[in-house]
Amino acid sequence: MAAWDKRVRRLTLNGVEQNMKLGARYFRFEVLEAAGDPNPLRLGSAVRVLEEVGSHGRCVIVLPDERRVALYAVHPEEGASEVVWYERTELLGGAAGR
Repeated sequence: MAAWDKRVRRLTLNGVEQNMKLGARYFRFEVLEAAGDPNPLRLGSAVRVLEEVGSHGRCVIVLPDERRVALYAVHPEEGASEVVWYERTELLGGAAGR
């Protein structure tokens, strides 16, 4: 998972595009509270991902197997980003959006 971790921590346009090509999906943070279909909260392009992080400071990244989820957040007071990985036991939205 080192390659995923590196691209997720840096969150560059190129890294997000590469992750998306490999099947990673990016969502607004609110997907964690939403019930049902997560697709309305999906960020469909690398530019939208960076805009979301720029304006709200966070996003959720789901790796292709849907078992590994990263919460990405920027702490404005420190200007530093933080990534927290979670292992999921259930799939996000029943594998919607594939």
